[in-house]
Amino acid sequence: MNAAVSTSPAAPSLTPSASPWPRRAAALLLAIAWATPASAALVPGSEPKAFPPNPAQHQAAIRREAADAQQSALIAAAEAAPPSPDKRPPTDPPSQTPVDPKTWWYKEALGLRIPFALTSQALAYYQDVIQTYAQQTFKRYTQPSSRLDYHASVTAHPSFSLEGKTYQNVKVVTLDLSFTENFAATSTEGLHFVKQRLVIFDAAGKILHISGDGPTEVPILAI
Repeated sequence: MNAAVSTSPAAPSLTPSASPWPRRAAALLLAIAWATPASAALVPGSEPKAFPPNPAQHQAAIRREAADAQQSALIAAAEAAPPSPDKRPPTDPPSQTPVDPKTWWYKEALGLRIPFALTSQALAYYQDVIQTYAQQTFKRYTQPSSRLDYHASVTAHPSFSLEGKTYQNVKVVTLDLSFTENFAATSTEGLHFVKQRLVIFDAAGKILHISGDGPTEVPILAI
């Protein structure tokens, strides 16, 4: 494997009652900061050059924070849960055939699939993207780079409220994914997005509710 994958414990994620927007804003600012050097490199008359495979520029960090086998099983179940059919956005372009209910993405941006549900299939896709980029030679204006960060964790709650409902004696699995790529194949080519999924389980391990499935904001970065 060419892309680096880390399984070391990460800092605790935001509490379930906290809004994901501060984290999304911080991630977006980081992505824009990565793009800044590329802007300065694109001067009038410049030509693209060949960049050989460089795994150091294409990194994946995968972290599943589980205290025991039960928590590991809950994370696996949250990742395996199929996309919420009632949260599926219209495909872009509109699909002429029925959509497979396991399909986790609904459109493409710069040739990359964009998720509406953060599932194990989605994570595997972005891992494969990073690994493929790490093995490629690119002809670009600036050094290509990409980054995948994924974190899964489990928290127990005697009472947990979400989207107008309150659940008693539950465990909540939080899945967070952040993806960024900066390629500068043209004057503007780079994107960044984050996706979160919360899955609520009862004491017996049954899924009570899934939150987070739906459209994903995908800022296209100016490079």
